[in-house]
Parts: sequence; structure tokens; C-alpha cells
Amino acid sequence: MVTRPLFGDDPLAPRALSVLRRLGHDGRGVTLTSLVAHTGIPGIRLRSTLERLVQAGAVAPAGCDPLASDLAFRLPMRARAAPPVPVAA
Repeated sequence: MVTRPLFGDDPLAPRALSVLRRLGHDGRGVTLTSLVAHTGIPGIRLRSTLERLVQAGAVAPAGCDPLASDLAFRLPMRARAAPPVPVAA
């Protein structure tokens, strides 16, 4: 049997998930702007990584900030119980 990793060939996915676990551990959505600031990943690359994570079911869209028109993402209920993983900057 061949198993594929959850993130495929995307090296940014574990970093984005780690920041989502740290900032959104209580169920709140985290905006794309905040994720860019905390991960240091450019917005376009981070957005494509998050879209892949949404398709894989690892992240859920959380709507958008009506004042800033910024997308937000959150962890699904099953992933919130996982402890945060430290991110090396």
C-alpha cells in the first residue's frame, strides 16, 4: 500500500498549520493578514497553501472580516485538540 503525506510536496503547509494551531486553538478564525505576519510567507503563496489545506480538510474557511475584506481560516473541531507545534522563524 502506498501512503501519501497530507501536505503533498508543499513545505509551507506544516508551518501554516502550526500558526493556525497557536493562534486559533480556541476556535477563532485567523485572518490571512495575520497568518502572513506570523508565518512570514508571502500572501499569494500562503493563500494557495491554505486552499490546498481546505481541499484536504485540514483547515476550514471561517468567512471574512467585513471591515478589511480579509479572508479568515480556522481549524476543524478534530484538529483543535492537537497541541501547538513551535515554529522556527
